Amino acid sequence: MLETSTACNATCARHRLAWLDQLAYELFRVTGRSQLMQCLWIYDRDVNLDALVQTYERLTALSFNRLIEPSPLPWGRPRWVKPAAGSIPFEHGSDLLPRSQLLHWANQQARAPIDPVIGPPGRMAIQSFDDGSTAVSIVGSHLVLDGMGALRVIAAAVNGTGVPNQYLPKGARGLLSGCVSDALQILADAPQTVDALARIARANWSRSAAPAKDQAIAAAEAGHAPSTIIELPAVAVTVASRIWSACEQRLGGGMGTLLPGFVASLASRLGRRRFSDGAISLLVPRSRRRGLADERALAIEFHMMNVAPEGLTRNLEPVNEARALLRGARKSETDLLTSLLPAIAWMPRTAAKTLVNRLFDYADELPVSCSDLGMLPDGLARIDGAPCRRLLTRAVDVNVTRQDLERSHGHLVVVASRYGQEVSLCIEACQLQPTPTTADELRLVVSRTLADFGLEAVIDA
Repeated sequence: MLETSTACNATCARHRLAWLDQLAYELFRVTGRSQLMQCLWIYDRDVNLDALVQTYERLTALSFNRLIEPSPLPWGRPRWVKPAAGSIPFEHGSDLLPRSQLLHWANQQARAPIDPVIGPPGRMAIQSFDDGSTAVSIVGSHLVLDGMGALRVIAAAVNGTGVPNQYLPKGARGLLSGCVSDALQILADAPQTVDALARIARANWSRSAAPAKDQAIAAAEAGHAPSTIIELPAVAVTVASRIWSACEQRLGGGMGTLLPGFVASLASRLGRRRFSDGAISLLVPRSRRRGLADERALAIEFHMMNVAPEGLTRNLEPVNEARALLRGARKSETDLLTSLLPAIAWMPRTAAKTLVNRLFDYADELPVSCSDLGMLPDGLARIDGAPCRRLLTRAVDVNVTRQDLERSHGHLVVVASRYGQEVSLCIEACQLQPTPTTADELRLVVSRTLADFGLEAVIDA
């Protein structure tokens, strides 16, 4: 969203980051942890390379190809800019890989360098496999676009539509001009900033949380370096839509209730039950994007759905009730977060991290991210001009430290989507005790949970 305060300062405020995007950027700078989205197109044939290159060229002309330019002032707000040189890398694997290594290849693509400040903001790659299939991968940073925003932009590139990249080139403002315009913006934001700082001071949100320190000490005493990078295992599950719908109806669930029920059961198997009452806290994002012209990277509201996991494999009524409460809620964590965001630029980065930890209560709630992208648009599937066989959408976290996982007591993110006659679940998870979860262990836990619901599925790991 293009935020403007008054007509007189609209020019200097042009293309600045929204508050939530700036918070995500500050957290990235203090942690180095990258949250990415990845889309995978799987064809049973070679791809049409000419059409794919055309889609790629269109994509680089849209908002997917943008960077964050920090302000030259200590408390100035960063802005969106166009890369001065270079663009999104486009790689073509030369050697055939075994089809069983699809997800391994996808993970390698997700771990290739991506940086929303110095670039590149995303990557594109093609890989052929020994069974005659071909995969296309596009990876982007959530600091540039959230999952739904990225899917819309990619679909626009496929269809030859969309809003062209209108940002100024990186460094185009010049130091003096940048300082003056950012200083004016600081003055314009002052009322909101003062109000947010007062709220934080009253609530003592910025005080360092003791549990995080205790976890770091515990990790050190156990002989683990807190800064050790942990690669999070992932699996991709594909279920026929008719089987998924039949299971939902058999268990008395409404439309869209099987996913939170399944995720809650999986979370229970992985030990992510709330300490206070044993319930599962599902963090459910809701897209609030207002078309392709919406400049926000994270056009999302977050809601918490609390579900007791017992008996969900027999009856989804508890999920129906939890969804009803979620629809009726007038306030969410995002409402409170929004009121505090104008203070972000004035807070120490570690305090900003503590603010988010407290709002979502990672130490006690053990939240599980449960995202449903729904039916993917047909245009999105035609990245080479014709429909693909399978279409997967994933969330990938990289540069995750052991200390991060100690703080959150593990990790579980599930992204669901529908394409054609299939439902896909991409699952990323890790528990630290007694040892970090492996891909084989995660596959076994997911397989058992599917069996509990009577769901036949194909699992890629």
